[in-house]
Amino acid sequence: MHPILGHGGRLPVYLAVWLPGSLVLAAVIALMGEDVGWAVALALALPLSQVYAFLCLAAWYPSRSTPLGGATLWRALVTHALAALLSSGFWLLLGLAWARLVSEVPALAGAAAGYRRQVPLFFAAGLVLYLLAVAASYLYQAFEASRAAEKRALEAQKNQELAARELELARAIQRRLLPAAEASGDGFRLAARNLAARFVAGDFYDYFTLADGTLRIAVADVAGKGIAASLIMATVKAMLPLIAADRSLAATLRELNRKLTAELAEREFVALALATFDPASGRLEVVNAGLPDPYRLRHGAAPAAIEAPPPRLPLGLWPDVEHQSVAVELAPGDGALFLTDGFPEAQAAPGEPLGYAAFEALLDHRAGEPGAWLDRLIERVRAATAAEQDDDWTALLVERPGR
Repeated sequence: MHPILGHGGRLPVYLAVWLPGSLVLAAVIALMGEDVGWAVALALALPLSQVYAFLCLAAWYPSRSTPLGGATLWRALVTHALAALLSSGFWLLLGLAWARLVSEVPALAGAAAGYRRQVPLFFAAGLVLYLLAVAASYLYQAFEASRAAEKRALEAQKNQELAARELELARAIQRRLLPAAEASGDGFRLAARNLAARFVAGDFYDYFTLADGTLRIAVADVAGKGIAASLIMATVKAMLPLIAADRSLAATLRELNRKLTAELAEREFVALALATFDPASGRLEVVNAGLPDPYRLRHGAAPAAIEAPPPRLPLGLWPDVEHQSVAVELAPGDGALFLTDGFPEAQAAPGEPLGYAAFEALLDHRAGEPGAWLDRLIERVRAATAAEQDDDWTALLVERPGR
């Protein structure tokens, strides 16, 4: 590749050194030779300055891939100092050769004596021109690097803004996938909260009414956080109502686990608690695949965990897992709280989770609407833990209204 024309950035600097350098050199030649006209001086200066500019820029133009720091900077300074001396010596030799040449030309004979008296000026001119060439090349590289950095910064800002818009869109879509945060019907009241640690959550909740009038409830936690977990969450959310429509709790988890085991990658799994609530009788049947135990909340009594029998493995790990259910009866005024592990595992101190005992202590006597009670619970958890939420929080409270 041509050392100058092969790099678009070198050509402007080469011309900027050659043309002004030629004019300066022509002026020096004209001043040193009394009988040398401007035309002859320029004719001599143009090719000599061209050779000089070509050699300087081709040999000493800074490398775009070599950072000037530490030992590299010192090597550059020493190299350019030696090159400046060689350049001045080169010009001195050219000057002597020129003096010899013009001494043989009758029309230029008078200029030779004038040149010999101004040899130091020629040496200094070569030194100054070389330093100008080097300075110009470094200044141009700095300008080019600054412009490239500004372009990269603008592109990074655009990409960041685009990513933020896409994440906001993903959050809006995910919110639309979840049912209403509060609902009520004959024999039940329900409220749910889903708080993402990032833009989108891997947790979700769902509820829907079956053909027999019972209410099917689900709370789930997908392994991981962010976009990857939210995509799995959307898949499970879409499959669950279809699978649960005509199956029991255990059969629903069996079929869902079979599908997820075939589709999820290694280390991807879903912890899910599934329940059926009969508003007429107050019977609540629960099956648990890796989530914290739901809590039965009763007026005047401590929260009681609703413990489903083992195995309680999350979905997607093993294809043949038979989950077992447990049933309790909610009296009028009782409720059941389903939650993901983001609440008890929230950091109360550096490296120390809140813990289940401390979380249960925050489950005070319920009063008022389920949604307002959940909001107060979340406020108490935030007050007892770090300000920054490092995991998704999802909770669902279903209650049988009092008479």
